[in-house]
Formats: sequence, C-alpha cells, structure tokens
Amino acid sequence: MGLLLIHGGKSIRMSKDNFRKRNNGTKRSCFKEIMQGLGGKNITIISSVVIAALFVIILLVMFIKSPVFIAWRENGSETQVASEEMAAGEETMNVASGEEDMPVVETATEGMKAESTPDTTVLAKKENAKDGYLNRCVFLGDSRTVAMVNYGFFNDDAALAQIGISHPAFASNKFINNAGKEYTLKSYLSSHQAPVIYILLGVNGINDSSESHYQNTFISLIDSVAKMAPNSNIVLVAIGPVDDNGIYKNSVQNAWIDKYNAFLLETARQKHIFYLDIAEILKGSNGQVKPEYNGGDGLHYSGKGCEAIFRYIVEHPVPGISDEGKYVVKYIKPDPNRMKVTMDDGSGIDEGKIQDLMDMMMGTPENQTASDASTESSSETEEELEKKKAEEEKKKAEEEKKKAEEEKKKAEEEKKKAEEEKKKKAEEEKKAEEEKKKAEEEKKKAEEEEKKKAEEEKKKAEEEQKKAEEEKKKAEEEEQKKAEEEKKKAEEEEQKKAEEEKKKAEEEEKKKVEEENKEESEKKEGEKEENGNSGNSAGEALEGSAGHSEEETVNNP
Repeated sequence: MGLLLIHGGKSIRMSKDNFRKRNNGTKRSCFKEIMQGLGGKNITIISSVVIAALFVIILLVMFIKSPVFIAWRENGSETQVASEEMAAGEETMNVASGEEDMPVVETATEGMKAESTPDTTVLAKKENAKDGYLNRCVFLGDSRTVAMVNYGFFNDDAALAQIGISHPAFASNKFINNAGKEYTLKSYLSSHQAPVIYILLGVNGINDSSESHYQNTFISLIDSVAKMAPNSNIVLVAIGPVDDNGIYKNSVQNAWIDKYNAFLLETARQKHIFYLDIAEILKGSNGQVKPEYNGGDGLHYSGKGCEAIFRYIVEHPVPGISDEGKYVVKYIKPDPNRMKVTMDDGSGIDEGKIQDLMDMMMGTPENQTASDASTESSSETEEELEKKKAEEEKKKAEEEKKKAEEEKKKAEEEKKKAEEEKKKKAEEEKKAEEEKKKAEEEKKKAEEEEKKKAEEEKKKAEEEQKKAEEEKKKAEEEEQKKAEEEKKKAEEEEQKKAEEEKKKAEEEEKKKVEEENKEESEKKEGEKEENGNSGNSAGEALEGSAGHSEEETVNNP
C-alpha cells in the first residue's frame, strides 16, 4: 500500500513500508567501501552531476508551480478525474459503483445569497433544525474536515479537503477525495456552487510569524471563493480549540486561535458573510479542548467531537436556506494510496508524526448520523473480512516490529545527537563566556574613556566659563570707567559753561551799570550847565547824589 505526499511542491509516491528512512550497518559499510574505491576526483564529478540534476529538478518544480502553468492546466479541464494506478496485488476500489447513488449537492440559484447584518453575522441556533440542510452545503477544509468525511458525517463529494493544507496554499493546491476524484478549488467550485459554502481552515500555519500575511492570504481566499460562487452564502467557521500540551504544542496554541478567531469574526462582519462559532461547544471551562472530543494528539477531534461539530452545523443554519429533505451519507472508505498530505511549513506536520496522523485519518466511522450510511465493507463476505483482518494484523505486527527497530535506531541517533549537542552547547557556553568577558572589558574601557572625556570636557567648560567671566568683568570695568570719564567731562564742560555764562552775565551787568552811571552823569552835567551855580544846597545835593552813585557802583560792579 502506498502513500502520496505533497512536500515542497513535489508529489512523491512511496509505500508505507518505505515511508520512513531506513539505513542499516551493512548499507553504511557498503557505501563507505564504494566511496573509498571511487576516489576524490570521481566523487567530485559525481557530486557535480547530482547538483546539476537537482538544479534542473528545482527549475522544473518552479515552472510547475508557476501561475502560467497552473492556469494552463486548469483551463484544460474544469473537473479533473484521477486515474492513478494502484500498486500490484492491492485492492482497487470500484469508483463507478460508489458514484451511482452518490448524493448530489444542491446548486445555488440567483437570489439565494443573503448579506449578514450585525445581528445575524454569528449564526444563531434554530429550534427543530433538520439534517436536510446538509444537502445544500459544501465544505472547504483541512485534516479536521477529512476526519468529518472519514467518520461518515460529510459526504465525500461535499468536501474539498486535505491533510495538512493551510489557507495560503488552498487556492493553488490539487485535491483528491476518497472516491478518487481530483479537483482544484476552481474546478471544484465550478460544479459545486452550493447554497452554503463553509470554510473550515486556519489552524495550519497559525504560527505564521507575519500576522498580516496570515490575514491577507485568508481574505484573498474568501474573495476568490466569493468570485467563483457568486450565488453562494459563505460561512467562516471558527478555528476549533486544541490541547496546549498536545504533541502539536509548538505549532498551535489556544491563545493564537483566539486571536485569529477574532479576526475571522471581524472579517465576516466587514464582508457581510456569516460566522459559525463551533469553539462554543468544543472548548472546556479551562480554555482547552474537552477531553471527550480530543482525538489523542490534542489537535484533531474524536468521533464524538466530529459528531458534536456535525450537530452544531445542523442546528445553526444560514437563515433562509431550507432544511427539508432526507440527508444521506454515502460512506467511502479512505484509501491510503490516494490520501494526500501537505508537509510544508504551513501544515505544522513533520515526518515523525505523519504515521500517527495517517492512522487517525484512516479510522472507520464511530458514529453514523445519516439514517442509511453504509460502508464499503458491506459488500464483502465474512471470509474476505477475516482474511483481510488477518493480513492487516500481520502487517500491523510487521510494522510494529519495524517501528520498534526504527525507534531503537532513532534512540541511538538521538543519544549520539544529544552528546554532540551537549558538547556543542559546552563549547557555545565557553565561547559565550569569553565573549561576555570581552564585552565587559570593552564596556569598562569605554566607560573609562567616556569618564575621562567627560572630565576633560567639564574642565574645558569651567575654563571657558572662567575666561568668559573675566572678560565680562573687564568689559564692565572698562564700560564703567568710560562712563565715569564721560560723566566727569560732561560735568567739567557744564561747569565751564556755567562759569562762562556767569562771567558774561556779570560783564553785561557791569556794562549796563556803567551805561546807567554814564547816562546819569551826563544828565547831571546837563542840569548843572543849565542851572549853573544855583546855590550850595544844589551843589551839595549833586555831590550827595554823585557820592551815592559811586557807592552803588562799588557795591554792584
């Protein structure tokens, strides 16, 4: 039995027995002898050829993944039907007989699409809801949706899903269902434009380091679905909770899920589409997935968990979509030869966990909700079942033996690796200690230089301040001296001017008195001439007057 893996854009077919790498001591010894026999020159030539071949393969893969090639491939056929060959001696599924009574999903017609409102974005519970609603729904999802098909809750043809697929890779991926039909998102929606399209993605790649990349690629996917199915109602399904201590704890945590569920709800509101909060029934009071719904790895859900999701979808339908009619599940058992797995960075799956995951995904239905659900085994005889069971048990025993050997080998490798890592860690610690010591010395040196520089700058600043103060003081003294000299000069000039004015006034006064005396004298002389010698009394009076004038002249120079 084989397994088809999608890894880094390449499809690799391998059997389960050869799925994990196998190397024993004999092979290593032979390889060592061959390498020694080849010689250095031949090894160089072979290495060059291998590198060149790898380069050609990488170019080919890049071309196959290019938009031009994808568009050409998709335009060739809207719906691609798989025709993979089964391994020799393996059982081949009768696809035709499974398709004869395969339920057909109803196609949306114009007017079925409704825009959500703030009150209807989150789908509410409907009383007495019927399973017939599922005849009008298709589901786009990852391994959790694959489990819903494999447990018999969704019809195989009503789901486009793949293990490990993340929403950024969904639009360009190629899918194959249990019946062997092969689709792309474009070819699937061209023939499956149901009244309701559920998008159950987001858990793979939730540890994306770029929040904007996660959100933008999700919005791009929603827009693509809306464009391809214009009459369909789109429902964003909440990302279900996990066990934070499960084996995928490094890839997904409930805190991340809560953050992106808030983003999905807000996106649904902005785009007027719908939001289904399945986390409401799956999450326990401690914020983790309920134990009865845990499939065992903390990420995937048990049969009871899938049943709870199924019932929640039925009870919370899109308003206006009929739930009449009988819902029938045609169960098709999954075939590991067809089952595809994505193991890129977005899936969060590694090779060591793939076998357990595949075993979980291959489980038969634990709970059948459809009234006439049937299994492929119904057409087999008891003898065939016993024979098949014996073969499976034998194979299982061989696989367990092989697994034990691989685990033993792995344990030895891990021990060796641990010792190497321990040695490497010790060297790194020593190196880190030396670097730390060096860093401390450099820091100390830098601090001393900084301190010295600061002291020099401080001293220089003080000297400059002192010099400035001295210059300021000198300038003030010179200014004061100059002001005093100017003041003294002004006072001297004022005093000189005052003395000159005083002297001038005195001279003018003296001149005035002299003129007055002269006039008086002339007047008296005139009177004397007129009166002559009129008597002694007049003369005396004249002498007295003259004497008096002389006194005034003396007293008032």
